[in-house]
Amino acid sequence: MYALESSLNGQPIISLQTGQIVAEASRPVLDIATLEVVAFTCFVPHRRTPLLIMSSDIRQYADDCIIIDDEDQLTEPEDIVRLGGNPRDPYSPLKKIVVADTGRKLGVVDDYSINLETNRVQKLYVKPPFWRSWASSSMVI
Repeated sequence: MYALESSLNGQPIISLQTGQIVAEASRPVLDIATLEVVAFTCFVPHRRTPLLIMSSDIRQYADDCIIIDDEDQLTEPEDIVRLGGNPRDPYSPLKKIVVADTGRKLGVVDDYSINLETNRVQKLYVKPPFWRSWASSSMVI
């Protein structure tokens, strides 16, 4: 199953144990070397700082929510050493410039799809520059 990054942003995260919404998913945390989604940043009510939910802790992606076992799987970003870098400011391909092998600018990444079974980025949706947008609305790479 595939999902757009924009459709996962804002999804409620539900605990299977309580059946309640425990957080709201935000942007994915990508491993820049493999373009694998290793975690999701999530916002918890009554907390100022966001937490992370590891992709391996997600039980199921439903159409309208993300299901986890319990609230204890939400983790402070500093507690996850294996992510490296700065998990509070993860890499995102959104708004990055896409250039062809010939050096021609194709546009900027507008969205991307994620394979929810492998947690890898599958396709990039590229929005062409303004002067070429009349010929095509977007490209899929």
